[in-house]
Amino acid sequence: MNGGALDDLDRRIIAELQEDGRRSFREIGRNLGVSERTIRNRTRQLQDSGILRILAFADPYQVGHSVLALVLLRVEAVAHDQLVDTITAYPEVTYVSSLIGRADIYAQVICRDNAHLWELVNKRLRGLDGVIETETMMEMKVHKFIYHLLP
Repeated sequence: MNGGALDDLDRRIIAELQEDGRRSFREIGRNLGVSERTIRNRTRQLQDSGILRILAFADPYQVGHSVLALVLLRVEAVAHDQLVDTITAYPEVTYVSSLIGRADIYAQVICRDNAHLWELVNKRLRGLDGVIETETMMEMKVHKFIYHLLP
């Protein structure tokens, strides 16, 4: 990794870990034709720089959380950063991003049931100072959930 820029080996290591985040450094090294030590050092550098995080994803439907939803929020510009901080801290919120367009903030949420989603959106989110409007869309079925590094 050179000053934050990814080289081909970094990209190949990330691709291996995206396929299986528990894959051993030894196996990755064999697959890529480099030493286990090189893989360990590169992975540590990628993690230390914030480029790479290794996480486990649980299927929310399988663990009793049956409602996935997307919430778009229109907010007052002066409240944007504070709202992002507040929303990001909610345990139901799995993803938050700032947008340009008809909405200012996008949040993906996972709730136990419809009543939980109702309480989250209509009481907690809409009750925050600076929230102008929300739009909620329920995810009925997830067909693909993976992030790939583009070449």
